[in-house]
Amino acid sequence: MPLLPIQSLDDPRLTVFRDVKATRHSRWAGCFIAEGARLVKRLLRSDYVVESLLLTEGRVEEFSPWLRPDVPAFVMPQTLAAELVGYNFHCGAMACALRRPSPSLDDIMARGGERMTFVVCPDVNDPENIGTLIRLGAAFGIDAMLLGPACADPFSRRVLRVSMGNALTLPIVSSRDLNADLQRLKSEWQVQLAATVVENSDPTDGGEVVRTPTSGLPDVGVRATKTAEPLALAGRPARLALLFGNEANGLGSEWLDLCDRRLTIPMREADSLNVAIAAGIFLYHFTTSAPAAPPVPQSVSIS
Repeated sequence: MPLLPIQSLDDPRLTVFRDVKATRHSRWAGCFIAEGARLVKRLLRSDYVVESLLLTEGRVEEFSPWLRPDVPAFVMPQTLAAELVGYNFHCGAMACALRRPSPSLDDIMARGGERMTFVVCPDVNDPENIGTLIRLGAAFGIDAMLLGPACADPFSRRVLRVSMGNALTLPIVSSRDLNADLQRLKSEWQVQLAATVVENSDPTDGGEVVRTPTSGLPDVGVRATKTAEPLALAGRPARLALLFGNEANGLGSEWLDLCDRRLTIPMREADSLNVAIAAGIFLYHFTTSAPAAPPVPQSVSIS
């Protein structure tokens, strides 16, 4: 399809790009927006259905090798595009693509092997953290990421930008019932669940803090029932799912109780790390240097 010059903000073909910062561009919309020249090119190389492009006049020559006859490319002056999207539009390239259904656990496990690694986030709601976690997951070759309903939308504009488009290729399960899905991973596929917890406490948080018998310490206000293992000594089973808590409160008791073990990064002065930084440390350990560990024995019911 030829380039389509746009001279009016009222053109109905631009509706999907209009003020992309608005909340209506949510996880339940039928499409998503990719922003930035590199990300748009990665989208065009993917197997997602791309509905349209929006380019500023200064980007047309750069994108000429990437244009496809089946994808309309709208071209606007820089100033008009900035007015359309609701902020100063420096990158000069956007694309709209159709969302796909989230893969199921059965899909993920059917194409997995004996050794599998998962990242699980019950309620990480910061888009930049989710984007970085997706990028880390792709970098360390995890098999899938599981997100609870309270997590940031993995296909939001900000998450896609921070993930550098890795959300387009990394399997991401947007779970409606994360507890049930994790129970299935444990019982049906022998995946060990490991909670990542903080070792030190912030005295300004308040609440009762209960130390574990060793150096590990769970999140503030959560009574310890399992010992937190220092990461350097932690072995890994063949199939492992690492659970990461949200930015303010860490993992809640529901998730701690569900996990088979607790892991911590011993620290000297700081009370915690950003969840994405911590995830990078955990993933490096478990994908490169962790010794093998036996799987957690599965309980057997006797009738």
